[in-house]
Amino acid sequence: MGDVPLFGPFSRKGSYSRVTVLDDFNADNRFMRLHQETMQLAEIDELTFYRRYLNRNDRVLVYGTFDPGLFNTLSEEGYDLYLVEPEASRLNGISSRFMHKVYGLSYDLIDAVGYEAFEKLILPGTTVARYSRGELLLFFRNIRQLLTTDGQLLVNVHNAKHLKQQTQPIASKRVKDCALFYGQKVEGERLILNLYLKSDQDEKVSYAVEHLYEPTTLFEFAKLSKYAGRTLYAGKTVHILEFDKLG
Repeated sequence: MGDVPLFGPFSRKGSYSRVTVLDDFNADNRFMRLHQETMQLAEIDELTFYRRYLNRNDRVLVYGTFDPGLFNTLSEEGYDLYLVEPEASRLNGISSRFMHKVYGLSYDLIDAVGYEAFEKLILPGTTVARYSRGELLLFFRNIRQLLTTDGQLLVNVHNAKHLKQQTQPIASKRVKDCALFYGQKVEGERLILNLYLKSDQDEKVSYAVEHLYEPTTLFEFAKLSKYAGRTLYAGKTVHILEFDKLG
């Protein structure tokens, strides 16, 4: 299996010829939904937060996984939301009335929407966690061109200390006709999620790797990328940070 980040019983399952090893957990909707559940911001009422934070006069781009129901509700209430979502399977549930405001990573966003197109840009925690340190710094710099001169960047980041304390070796859940087993472990500054599925039809293992970031690191990256930042909310499981574009 080479460098595939499977551990413990998940590694043993992955060594069996009858078990399929998926390098992309999005390839199975059951894995994808479980991952979304484990990383969601359950600590805060996101609908209430965005209603208070967003202005209906602002053009807002959400860059990464966002709850379809939340996207629909806010759009129906008059908030001008746009979405970049790299996984087409995660778009299920978004109303057809708003699909013209959804982009995939195959789009060149500058060609599609133009420079300085948005007053606010929202980065969910799963988006930030996708990037290594060098990639995230480059991403911060590149997305500046999408923000208006006085635009703002909103970042949700999972509390790394809490995740390190709460990692579970293994847990289980039943989903219709199958059993899902999942576990997490921290390896350096990475959170590794392993998943195993068993049903009458198939057996699969997969994994997700998340990069863990402290707010201090993001403030450092923001300064290097010409943003000024502050903490809007510091909770047990999540931090919400806001950055003003400078210059």
